Amino acid sequence: MTTQRKARGAYSVGQATRESILSAAMVLIAERGYNGFSLRDLGRRVGISHPAVVYHFPSKEAILRSAIQRHEEMNALFDVSINEEAEGGFDEGGITAGSFVDWAVGEMRFAMKPGADAAIALDCVLWAESSSETHPAHAHYKYRTQQMEEALTSMITAFVEDEGADIGTTPRTLAKILIRYWYGSVVSARYNDEPIDAREFVADFLAVCVQLLHLPAHYVLQLGASVPEEVAEVYARTLRKISEKTTAAAEAAAVAAAPEATTA
Repeated sequence: MTTQRKARGAYSVGQATRESILSAAMVLIAERGYNGFSLRDLGRRVGISHPAVVYHFPSKEAILRSAIQRHEEMNALFDVSINEEAEGGFDEGGITAGSFVDWAVGEMRFAMKPGADAAIALDCVLWAESSSETHPAHAHYKYRTQQMEEALTSMITAFVEDEGADIGTTPRTLAKILIRYWYGSVVSARYNDEPIDAREFVADFLAVCVQLLHLPAHYVLQLGASVPEEVAEVYARTLRKISEKTTAAAEAAAVAAAPEATTA
């Protein structure tokens, strides 16, 4: 029994060390990018030796794959699993959300999770730098971006057909705009040395979706009815931001119309 307890204790310590390494790696990649850190840097951040890091993660690519998988597990938008034999190092199962409501609720759940701030920053950094074909995450992020565009295009097309909405552009163009807004907002925040607050970030993104899609009230109410209690805070923030953006748009329209009224 004593030997078994010791074995379980050693396993628990090993798992805790691995988790500490992975958490620190996600923060380092978010701060510096994949090419901006070494395994020795990672060891110093965690407070362990370089050989101890290598024991758990034998290469930077192994760390990268685990960091990407952890982000995807947290975000729960894509079904992804590590497979070193597959192209890009992953088996890609595609998008799990089947509707805007599924997507929105999933992002709100993501925003409430511990470590979501760093996970969002990591995703943005890797999305930007993996545009290079030589980057080890290139295949994954190329697939991810294409799948997001296709899924959003289909969702927007269905919405336009069902509601007869005028979105002012094509569904595919709007899908691309939303993807660029998601990643561009993080880039802008980093240039301005602003911290990433996952709850505010997701709420702002969802409010922009509502604004650009001209979502009717019943869509927003449907979302509210589908929101679990544990993410009510993010939903409330989203409603506040929708109100702020609607007010700002109305004020801008009033200012633009004022000279015309004066001239008349």
